[in-house]
Amino acid sequence: MPTALVSGVSRGLGVHLCRALRAAGHRVLGVGLSPSPGGDHVDDYRALDLREPLAGDLFAAEDVDVLVNNAGVYLDDPRGGYGDLFSLTPDDLRDTFEVNLFGTARLVQRYAPRMLARGSGRIVCVSSGMGRLQDADGASFAYRSSKLAANSLVLSVARHFAAAPGDLAAFAYCPGWIRTDMGTPDAPNEPAPAAGDLVHLLGVPAGRSNGRFFRGLDELGWDTRGPMVADAD
Repeated sequence: MPTALVSGVSRGLGVHLCRALRAAGHRVLGVGLSPSPGGDHVDDYRALDLREPLAGDLFAAEDVDVLVNNAGVYLDDPRGGYGDLFSLTPDDLRDTFEVNLFGTARLVQRYAPRMLARGSGRIVCVSSGMGRLQDADGASFAYRSSKLAANSLVLSVARHFAAAPGDLAAFAYCPGWIRTDMGTPDAPNEPAPAAGDLVHLLGVPAGRSNGRFFRGLDELGWDTRGPMVADAD
């Protein structure tokens, strides 16, 4: 039974990801801010603040086959009346990167080397189309730039995986606009299908998933041109 470690499992997409992984035959380990996962969708759980260094004994005895970096914050959401670059506070910018990038990077640095040593594994960063330069606008600078940085992290891991023997893949996944606390009840899509699509992508051969950026089951792709660059005549 393969083992998956998922961050941000206490609510939203994380809950559905854990359920989909278990339905696909994975043993699921979860981390989150809450004292408990709030349900029976994980096999083992640890409370974890991703803004802090990882404990040395965090699932130390586990061979993690799949790492899903799902935890994230959207502190400068303009839907809450706060999203302009010039009103962004340094604390919100810092906290956004602590969770969306630094926390993700800590988990990757902990578990990716073990995957390389075994010659097998999958690493996924739940990202957003907002983390592409070509989709940038004047709002949500903290969130957008943290997701852009996380996308760069995915590509760096994918380079290491591509150079190593075995069945290794790292990719970014955008679930689209889904009905969660972050997505709001106004979102057009349910989270369960998005979770199912991500789990399906875990079974795609590494040669067709490593270093890719997906939205649902379709490849979203990375930046093709900047937002301020006009099409050539």
